Amino acid sequence: MSEGPRDVRRGGPGTPRRHRGRRRWGVVAGLLLAGTVALPGQGGIASDDATVPEVEEDWSIVSADGSRRTVEDWSLSISGDHVEGLANSATTGPSDAGSGPPRRLSVAPGDAPDETVRAISRIGRAVRPSGPHLVLQGGERRPGRPDLVDGEMVWRHGWLGDLAIDLDRLRSLVLVDASPPPSSDADVVTLANGDRLEGFVVELAGDVVVESIEDGSSRRVPFERVARVDLVEDPRPAGPIRLWTRDGTIVDLEDLRGTRGDEEDGEARLLAFERRGGEGRGRGEGVVFAREVTAVAWRPDGIEPLGRFEFTVAPHPEAMDRPWLPSPRVLDDEAPFGAVSLELVGPARFEATVPENSILSTEIELPPLMRRFGDLELRLLDGDREVLRREFSAISPEAAIAVPIESGRLVIELGPGLRGPVQDRLRFTLPMLLREPASSE
Repeated sequence: MSEGPRDVRRGGPGTPRRHRGRRRWGVVAGLLLAGTVALPGQGGIASDDATVPEVEEDWSIVSADGSRRTVEDWSLSISGDHVEGLANSATTGPSDAGSGPPRRLSVAPGDAPDETVRAISRIGRAVRPSGPHLVLQGGERRPGRPDLVDGEMVWRHGWLGDLAIDLDRLRSLVLVDASPPPSSDADVVTLANGDRLEGFVVELAGDVVVESIEDGSSRRVPFERVARVDLVEDPRPAGPIRLWTRDGTIVDLEDLRGTRGDEEDGEARLLAFERRGGEGRGRGEGVVFAREVTAVAWRPDGIEPLGRFEFTVAPHPEAMDRPWLPSPRVLDDEAPFGAVSLELVGPARFEATVPENSILSTEIELPPLMRRFGDLELRLLDGDREVLRREFSAISPEAAIAVPIESGRLVIELGPGLRGPVQDRLRFTLPMLLREPASSE
């Protein structure tokens, strides 16, 4: 341990937060590697391996106009500028166009939004890391473990290699499964017993030192008592391309291309990537098996999850006497693009402020258990202007929609159907608002 990295402390409370340099890791990685410091609640470092689902799901391709295509598989051109769906290609969107042969779809902005891909995702729940992982300020995630290499603290990742850790870019360090803290204006250290310390993390080494923002006093906690560390969020833009993989990795890329491998052999297909820089170590480029990919987003900064916005709930005009008005319920704890599924219960009126000049794209379903009696009418309004009206029942339980929201005021009304307000609830899957990223405007 004599060759461990020197301590580099962060600035004190009087320094503006954005200028406080985060210190580098100290000796904790070597202690973890040697087994002298066990992670809280377990005997050592969790495996990098993640459970891989055996049943493959279809893919949903989301175009720039919000329309969606369901395909069994897809391929990316060698140039990286076109996607082609393989096998079935059912198309749904504003016109419910039905089905047709696979088409080549551009991934670059073009004159035909319905031919420009914004995102591709497996239909199903995203994979969470099963062990220790880092989350960076821009939303990237690295499952793996800490280690010392040539006296420098690195984070070991299964296919990106050894990544240097820039604590100015770190949002969270998760060592064991522990609930994240509520939103806070201070850094939060969660201990193994569930206690939380708030302040300013000035040291992250053999001990974690938390400094009080009010009086500058500090408290030192042995690292083995720490479950997770969450630093004040400093939002940063995503890269041009964002990739999700089965092991829970989320990584920003400068480029992603298909290879010259066997396009018909899904087990052998590879994607060549060029990673966005800034971490100093790790593989700047390489290949990843297509079968390991769970989602890809082009221009991810222009994708806003619907679940990110706060809804106000009011009685529906035709059911004013209803005493129970539940807020939208999140059904997933994670989803690609952050677009978690939502369940809305009616009759009710839901309203949220969303980005102007955006497109609401989602798949809507009357859940199977609700279809025996469920019968309701959905209305979507852009401000005071109705942009969609649709009935949901056992006869017509599903729809994929893409509607423009120009005013920035989205209103969702669930009204009672012919049978009244019985089992009237809808599930919104992968709901998102598409807009042009700021850098493109």
